[in-house]
Amino acid sequence: MTCNFCGHENQPGVKFCSRCGAQFPDMPPAAAPAEKVGVGSVFSSIVGMFKAMPLKKILLIAIPVIVVIIAAIIFIPMLSGSSVAMETDSIAVFVDNDQLFISGNTNNRFAIDGKFESIQRNMDGGKAAILTDYDSRNGGTLWFVTTSNSYHIADDVLEYILSDTGNGIAYLTDYDSRNDVATLYLVETSSRKSTLITEEAMYDGSMQGICISPNGKSIAYISDYDERDNEFTGYMKIDGKGAEKIGSNLFAVALADGGRYLYYVKLADNGTSLHVRSGRSDNRLVSDYRGLSSLSLKLNRDYSQVIFNDGDRSYIAQSGGEKVRIGGTPIRWFLLPTWAQQGGNHRYVNVYGLRNFANNVIRNDDGLAYLNSAFETNRISSTADNSYSAIISNDGKTLLFLNNNGHLSAIDPTKAGAERREIARDVETFLASSNGKTIYYINDEDELYCVKGNGNPVKVSDDVYAYSLQMPINSNRAFFLVDYRRGSGELCFSNNGSKRTKVAGGDDVVGVMALPKAVYYLTIDEDIFRSNGNERFSLFVEEVNSYY
Repeated sequence: MTCNFCGHENQPGVKFCSRCGAQFPDMPPAAAPAEKVGVGSVFSSIVGMFKAMPLKKILLIAIPVIVVIIAAIIFIPMLSGSSVAMETDSIAVFVDNDQLFISGNTNNRFAIDGKFESIQRNMDGGKAAILTDYDSRNGGTLWFVTTSNSYHIADDVLEYILSDTGNGIAYLTDYDSRNDVATLYLVETSSRKSTLITEEAMYDGSMQGICISPNGKSIAYISDYDERDNEFTGYMKIDGKGAEKIGSNLFAVALADGGRYLYYVKLADNGTSLHVRSGRSDNRLVSDYRGLSSLSLKLNRDYSQVIFNDGDRSYIAQSGGEKVRIGGTPIRWFLLPTWAQQGGNHRYVNVYGLRNFANNVIRNDDGLAYLNSAFETNRISSTADNSYSAIISNDGKTLLFLNNNGHLSAIDPTKAGAERREIARDVETFLASSNGKTIYYINDEDELYCVKGNGNPVKVSDDVYAYSLQMPINSNRAFFLVDYRRGSGELCFSNNGSKRTKVAGGDDVVGVMALPKAVYYLTIDEDIFRSNGNERFSLFVEEVNSYY
């Protein structure tokens, strides 16, 4: 589920966005879906279709549209032996008719002329690729955007992928519909220099089998497609060197920097298998997709670890080695701190900004659990009936969760057998500071309270719209709407649990959105106001049609 406020891709069935706290599906009417990002049920069972269906159609089933977000270099410690990269910047795009207004880290803004089509951000939030003026026949105009400027990359672009770091973009142009091929380029974003990769990349409406390494210097793709014999060849180019074959009827799903790790799928008459190749080592991870409805791959930030589910079991493979079974039930996702880097360059690949998957909280079919250094899962007390609303602090030692009965509790997930500490009951929604020591929650009577450390709840405000609560990163300040009637209310804030104070001019506010470097609010007149995370807002852009 994609959040219409911040663009974060949440797990299916959640009530609130795990990044910004917005409710599904009751979003302000001016908001619109953002990036086409996600981890999904994609590896459909395609064995048996291999001979009966043209290969390009098989690949359309097996390979969804590729979208990239990224992994960065600034780390915040999280538990012993592990660290997580955090988002440090933010790029917000506001659409006004045929013009895009882009906000970076300051109140300054810059504009791009054109009709918005799509955006892909890197994982630290400081770089993006934007496509404008798109039509299905000719493609559109591709832009590279930083927090301070925009750069034209190419015209007539059909599809594109931004690398994990934002340092490279792969894009397709010059579609030959007769042969279902297009011209593939790789651009270095620092110099904006485009390099021709091939004029015969397989293309039939999506970037099939194309993936680039996190640093944007290596690329994999499909070529030599023979529709009559249902055959093709997978290729890769590492660090600008010549193309080398991956193999016949093989296509890459993920490629590490320098080609150190290659994850690929092999199509064959007797089954469809998933492999990892590292140097001379080649290991089969899943031997046959027959009977599987889906498979999602979880990669750490340098792609040296992959976790995947095969039926009702989870496995890990490390450094290109053989798979090892982990956990008692399938691992669905990792619970990371708010604003931790997370993304994926395929719908069935999710990349986490983690150095190591060990010593982190995961969600499985039994609730929340702790994956220890031996990759054993220890169930966390009283989380089996958790309603998917949970937050973990940056140091990983404070887990806050709301169960189905509205009980808000805290626990140290790193301590096996630890007991939960109940904070409040009848809670509708909550947010917490990055260190987990300042908690704001709204109860079923629309009252907002603040709890600091182990102290008692202190009432902040009455008549608070439950799903408007927002907190900037590394802040004890909360923003929220009161007197919410007919789709708008007054914007107020509390600093470190103080009584509510109205934001000057914050009338008829539809919604509020907090990003790492800025806070925005939208009025009923579709005007956007911005602050640098404090309560001093100024008009940013008028009459916004949508924002991303």
